[in-house]
Amino acid sequence: MAMYEEAAPKKREKKSFRENFIPSKSDPKNVLINKLIIIASALALLVCIAVLGEYFYRIYEAKHNSETLGDIYNTANARVISNNTDDEPVPGETGTMPVTTVPAPDMPWVEPAKLPSAIELSAINPDYAGYVSIPGVFSEAVVLAADNEYYLTHNYYGQKRSAGTVFADYRNVINGEKVSDNIVLYGHNNKDGTMFGNMDYYKYNANYWLKNPFVYFDNFYTQDVYVILSSFITNVDPKDDNGNVFDYQNYLNFDDTYTFENFKANIEKKNQMITGLDYDENDKYLTLSTCSYEWVPSRHVMIARKLRPGETTSNIDTSLFKLNPDPVWPAVYYKYSG
Repeated sequence: MAMYEEAAPKKREKKSFRENFIPSKSDPKNVLINKLIIIASALALLVCIAVLGEYFYRIYEAKHNSETLGDIYNTANARVISNNTDDEPVPGETGTMPVTTVPAPDMPWVEPAKLPSAIELSAINPDYAGYVSIPGVFSEAVVLAADNEYYLTHNYYGQKRSAGTVFADYRNVINGEKVSDNIVLYGHNNKDGTMFGNMDYYKYNANYWLKNPFVYFDNFYTQDVYVILSSFITNVDPKDDNGNVFDYQNYLNFDDTYTFENFKANIEKKNQMITGLDYDENDKYLTLSTCSYEWVPSRHVMIARKLRPGETTSNIDTSLFKLNPDPVWPAVYYKYSG
């Protein structure tokens, strides 16, 4: 009986990277398709990595810019406080409220001295108009441009960025002889918390007001404090409320068209909370506006009034606060919520 040796298995020939992944005219159809799928998948993965990298970098950049501008603001204010040797309270400190001096009617308006922070932040961007903050919520430089479009897509340094910048309505007068009755500020509802992203704290839990009822807003000359009166969601498009819309952004100065009575009536019926604080046409107001997503388009709006002479962050009565049991929403809200 003949004996045969078992044939040794052939070694699999290693193919180069080019042979494995680069399409060739000699490739069978199924091999060519597999290579194209691999190449397409690799390119898609690289694009996703690049997009995610860009996204996270923009988040980092927006936060970094906000912190940098905040450091400039705080450093300038710290110098003023450290150099103050008088016994009088320092403007901006808790429990105090600086008041802009108003000249007699027969005297021309003379521009007051600018705050050091206004000088330094204006040197970076001449559109600087003020600085707004709610401790633990947001802290942002405010600009005012020739329109309400530019800073929707540009940061404080003029770079095109989707995060934008907090900006005042271009029709507002913030740093002049006659300041607007109601200063309206706009900011994106960025999910990373920059700009007005953290205003959602008040939307999802109106009781948050008890922790943070005050908004601090500097113009060029004074550091003022406002107490929040309302927080509500409203429509932008009249078709979302049977032809009605509260165009809060047009109540910059109360007059025969945009009356204080209508302003107050809309606030009170829409308000998610009842603060128990009074307010009238003689007060000055600050409105914060950002996007909301109950339906699109919608806005989350908070309105605050400037503290009156004699009022401080220490003596404002918050004991009357309660949730509004029956706030009025636009009709579109009831359509989707039942």
